[in-house]
Amino acid sequence: MFGFKKKNPNESVLKQMDGREIKYVTQRIRTDEGEVKEIILGKEGRIVVLDGEIRVMCGVTDVFCCKIEDATYYMLLSGDGITVSGVNRINNTQMDIIVFYKYHRK
Repeated sequence: MFGFKKKNPNESVLKQMDGREIKYVTQRIRTDEGEVKEIILGKEGRIVVLDGEIRVMCGVTDVFCCKIEDATYYMLLSGDGITVSGVNRINNTQMDIIVFYKYHRK
């Protein structure tokens, strides 16, 4: 009867990360031995939510691009970044990245 729309709890996370300056981006890789390693993908950039996609840019290079509905994302407990998991459309591989904000306190 009434068209009540249930709010997505992750919408606030998307709004918080959109347009934020980033210090650096790392990729979490699990080795065959079970060790977890992180490599730096880029430094000094911006995270943008545009046209249903999460895009992470470092300089003029796109480091990560994934559709919002295919990604899982959550804020770090410290509040200084976000973790995003999904298929990177740039190289078509499943990636887990951690984006650290430049200025996380506002």
